[in-house]
Amino acid sequence: MENKILIIREASDFNNINFANISDDGLVGISPELNVDLIQSSYKLGIFPWFNENEPILWWSPNPRQVLFIDKYKPSKSLLKEIKKNKFVFEINKNFPAVIRACKKVQRKQSGTWIDARIIDNYTRLHQIGHAHSFEIYNMEDSLVGGIYGMLSKNVFFGESMFHLENNASKVCFYFLCKWLKEQEVKIIDAQVESEHISQWGGELISRDKFMDIIMS
Repeated sequence: MENKILIIREASDFNNINFANISDDGLVGISPELNVDLIQSSYKLGIFPWFNENEPILWWSPNPRQVLFIDKYKPSKSLLKEIKKNKFVFEINKNFPAVIRACKKVQRKQSGTWIDARIIDNYTRLHQIGHAHSFEIYNMEDSLVGGIYGMLSKNVFFGESMFHLENNASKVCFYFLCKWLKEQEVKIIDAQVESEHISQWGGELISRDKFMDIIMS
């Protein structure tokens, strides 16, 4: 059956999505604007916004989906040696705006960035009300040199983006993120689409149905 792309103007429109009819690339809807209510409602259904600057808001639920089960995280021996050097300091939510702005500047394989002013404004609001979080690495001069931001639910961390300005900073940040998430009894990190780094650290592809079962449990 042909996939019908929904026009999503308010949070309740997500309830009209028929996941059985979504193609594997995962495009489920389009919106004229982005707001906090839409983002919060989308994550509850395993949907996320992803688009280029100066384009309408596109909503996605890919199949398969890459996740990392926290218990399967595999830090390398070289990373563990790096951590023992105590060159970095790990912080949580110390400077969310700086992290998301730094992620915007990362050079990526695809041209452009999906982290435009609409993403920055809305995720900063989500951070202010306790739903979006930043995990940060500082060097010994107290300079922010790596970080990750994303959305947190009861059993899933939805990773949005990461950056580093010094070697190994993002890897060290990810290590401490996994450690903290395990302490909070969070089960998985959602990488959304396949990533070489996440694959190296133990990530795997699971079906949309399995992912939905996890976030609904």
